[in-house]
Amino acid sequence: MNNNRNVIRSVASVLTGALLLCGDPYALIQPANVAYAAASNDARPEQAALQNHIRVALFANLSKGSPGQTSLLSLASTASLQLEARIGASSKGSVDVDGGQARFSADDYKVKLLETDDLTEAQSVMKKAQSLGPAYITQIPRRGTTFFAVYAGSYTTSKSASQAMDKMRGMTVKGYEPSVVGPHYVQAGTYGSQDEAKNVQQSLLDADLDAYVVTLATDSGVRTAVWAGQAASDAQLSGIQSVVSSKGYAAGAVQAQGAAVHSMESTGNALTPHYRVYGSAKWIVKPKTTTTIKVSERSGRAYRGVMEVSLYKDKLALVNEVPLEEYLISVVGGEVYSSWPMDALKAQAVAARTFALYQGDKFEIANVVDTTLSQAYFGVEKEHPDIKRAVEETAGEVLMQNGKLIEAIFNSNAGGKTADPMEVWGGSYDYFQVVDSPDDVAEAGSKSWYRVSLPDGKTGYVREDVVSLSGQTATVLENGTNVRPTPAIQTDVQPVGKVDKGTKLTVLETIKENNEMNWVRGPYTAEQITSWLKDRTETTLSGTIKTLAVTERGPSGRAVKIEANGKPVAVSYPDNFRYAFGGLPSTLFDIVPGGSGVVSDVLSNGSGTGTSSISIVGADGKLQSVKDTSQLRVVSGSSKTSGKLPSSMVAVNGKGTTSKVSPTKEEQKPVVEATSFLFVGKGNGHGIGMSQWGAKGLADQGYDYKAILQYYYKNVELVKR
Repeated sequence: MNNNRNVIRSVASVLTGALLLCGDPYALIQPANVAYAAASNDARPEQAALQNHIRVALFANLSKGSPGQTSLLSLASTASLQLEARIGASSKGSVDVDGGQARFSADDYKVKLLETDDLTEAQSVMKKAQSLGPAYITQIPRRGTTFFAVYAGSYTTSKSASQAMDKMRGMTVKGYEPSVVGPHYVQAGTYGSQDEAKNVQQSLLDADLDAYVVTLATDSGVRTAVWAGQAASDAQLSGIQSVVSSKGYAAGAVQAQGAAVHSMESTGNALTPHYRVYGSAKWIVKPKTTTTIKVSERSGRAYRGVMEVSLYKDKLALVNEVPLEEYLISVVGGEVYSSWPMDALKAQAVAARTFALYQGDKFEIANVVDTTLSQAYFGVEKEHPDIKRAVEETAGEVLMQNGKLIEAIFNSNAGGKTADPMEVWGGSYDYFQVVDSPDDVAEAGSKSWYRVSLPDGKTGYVREDVVSLSGQTATVLENGTNVRPTPAIQTDVQPVGKVDKGTKLTVLETIKENNEMNWVRGPYTAEQITSWLKDRTETTLSGTIKTLAVTERGPSGRAVKIEANGKPVAVSYPDNFRYAFGGLPSTLFDIVPGGSGVVSDVLSNGSGTGTSSISIVGADGKLQSVKDTSQLRVVSGSSKTSGKLPSSMVAVNGKGTTSKVSPTKEEQKPVVEATSFLFVGKGNGHGIGMSQWGAKGLADQGYDYKAILQYYYKNVELVKR
């Protein structure tokens, strides 16, 4: 064990693209005559789609709409993998990967925490480092002994790596000084065979340099080189260059448009090729036979096509380049249920194809991302024979207007009426219009919930199967039954209360369980909503909100203006109300002050036009409404009638809002002081274009897929391209 030896770093050069494979120093990479025919990453991304392929960003440092980032990529296939170098639109050749697995990272700045011949010691240090971020172990043979190096982090600058190293000093073993390593190297020649490169690398490793066999991407093709260093700065290269020269090798600057630096990573009891990617070249990972590639960091999903690994804006990027029609099979399966009518599936296939092709190069290095910002894409896990049939039987069909593709936006559930773009994001498109949509098919099979009044005066919801119902009285069937704040089981939300077997509850209303069509969110406290509005909007508020109301609606009934304490809630566009109020399913909602309102009236019209009556449970257990609240009187137990409502009373109004009642001096009428708010709404999503649940509803009624598409998208043609 050599704990006192500081690692020598290596160095920078005129490299503009390189891939460093960190792994078995003896696993040299040989060129292969295999090329992938699809468009390159440097060509406009939509070119891939025009060649019947589409580029899907799985990880990328995009200016907007990023699907996320990762510092490490783990790719695996049932077949052996190949690595192809691509510069611009041209393939520069391929090399074989040692087996069906490979790991990738950026050749940026990292912290080398340890080099030791004790694997258990290295694993302990790595585990500590992983509490702060990515870390891994590579295997290094020196002078006949196998050493293990622990690397942590991924940093774009030496300074940020140094700052991270200061936080990690306590993680390493006594006697070993951690160091910053980076993308600076001395090139110790290029070689025509693996054996030659292997021998040179071993000589430099034995001289206590960090040395790697590297696959270079050059205009003349793929070449094999040896790099020494991995230094944190150019200033550290002179000493490395001297050692390289003393061994009799030509020490020069790195010259390539891309490189893959190869090492072997210790993963459990196995060794996996690890490539550090540097420069502007792209690296295409593909199986030797037609099969899928699994991406561990994307929930272990498997994908068809090939994977492109590169650096984009100094961060690791992963793009899945896949045949368009195969992509659509996954997308349609991820967007709708395979059990739906075939015409609903076909309508989704055409809409998804049109939407994908419309995107062009929207996402810089890709046509689309794999999230719902574009379309849900989960690889092969969502494939199904019926979905495949729907895609194949509509192959090439798209929606066009005046010879141009439309942006065939769709949504999950329009809540009974599709949206006008002006009430969601602004703007106007003549192929999007407000139409009635049979979205209530989403409620099929949903259980009923009862809104009940507890003995202590609180209100909440119980599901139909936990009580027995007689008139307006529900009798609890089991001890410890939860009374929920909304008509849904939410394990992360505290119940309003618990009641035991035999407890009698007064039923105020019956509604369906939260579903894609109808939903209830909250109650949210005034303090909680005040905090959201301050953090998520530009609204100026003084103190906690007391009033909150929708003051203007668009053509479909969606909220386009909301006032808090009489002041407009300031959002960039109306659909942002969903985010502003805690992530609501749609903007087709009403706000019920008091936090526990009867919602059936709101669910039936979705426009906030509930009555202003008070609901009263009579002696016969039936619920009645009294609209003229000035006529209310309180009768005490001694049958005396009071002309005033005591300040301690709680009333339930026409919307079912349970609230404190206090008489005004002038009229002796109830005054509501809301301390919480309930959101009662319809639909799921922005509501523009085709409603997926509505498409199912139309298919159930006998519409074919062409009629469904023309119902939701106006003035369009269905064209086969």
